[in-house]
Amino acid sequence: MNANPRNRPSRAEPAGELSDAQIEAIVAGAIAAEASAARSEAAPPSSAIVWWRAQMRARQEAAKAADRPVTIVHALAIASSAGLLLSVVGTAVAGMKGSLAWLSGLYASAAGPNGVASIDFTSRWFALPMTAMVVSLLIASVAAYVVLTDD
Repeated sequence: MNANPRNRPSRAEPAGELSDAQIEAIVAGAIAAEASAARSEAAPPSSAIVWWRAQMRARQEAAKAADRPVTIVHALAIASSAGLLLSVVGTAVAGMKGSLAWLSGLYASAAGPNGVASIDFTSRWFALPMTAMVVSLLIASVAAYVVLTDD
């Protein structure tokens, strides 16, 4: 026996079964009733809400449009800063290349017979780095005090 009702041989249908057309009519009626109920229950948003959403979207789009040039300027500033830093480092390294001989002389004088007593504390090669270190320590301690104090 074939289970598909469309493939049955044509014969009189029993009283309890519905035809395909009747089933389609019932389903179409249910869909139409549901659509009618949905249309009557649906309430579009008020004009104030629609206006507010449009204003918010316009603000967001304006903020994105204004943010693009700022991002480009930031990228150019970072690239320029990196280039400037590399050029300064290159210049400093080129200037220091022949000047590092004083470090070996300082080590030789410190390791000599008199030790630290033979170091010339008035030499600019000693005074400048020591001054820079002392000033850096003072600035760092003042900055730490300002940051860590509660007002």
